[in-house]
Amino acid sequence: MADHVVDTNVLIVASAADPASPFKDTHVPADERRIVFAWLRDFRGDHGRRLIMDRARGLLREYKKKLTAQDYGLVVAMEKLRTAAFVSVEYDGEYAVVPEGLARFDNSDKKLVAAHLAHRSAGGQSTIVNACDTDWHEHEEALSAAGVIVEQLLPGWCQREFWRKNPEKMPPGAGDHEQDRAGPPDHGAAR
Repeated sequence: MADHVVDTNVLIVASAADPASPFKDTHVPADERRIVFAWLRDFRGDHGRRLIMDRARGLLREYKKKLTAQDYGLVVAMEKLRTAAFVSVEYDGEYAVVPEGLARFDNSDKKLVAAHLAHRSAGGQSTIVNACDTDWHEHEEALSAAGVIVEQLLPGWCQREFWRKNPEKMPPGAGDHEQDRAGPPDHGAAR
């Protein structure tokens, strides 16, 4: 898949790999930050892969709220706006409208889901790209039932973070620490 709705955490974590970044206190370890940085660097350089954005600019407002113009993540997002695919997302006040099965999903991430679903309903092939937000694991079944495809850049690390926060949901024997060291996933691989 060539098109991506990029969660703000991807831009922040990739920016933290930059020595001049103000995001030194990120909870994502340095090796994992480098994996995310490599994915964003490759996305930046691949003109066949587009950023999916909502016409109402909710995603762009969030990016600009959490990053500065000098941060690598926002630089990439701004460059990708030139070739971005814009979709219509319905908002109910501050938050995007999503299918009923996703009503309990994190309000701030609903715009990502709504943009992804709008792009796919128009025939697009896209994923939502996540680095470290564990909410995507919390609602995995509901997201899958709605047709949402989340590409996890740090699948093992993020899953372990989810289990650390929700130990009652960890299956016995789970937690392969080698999953994160495999490097970034193949471009377009849905995870």
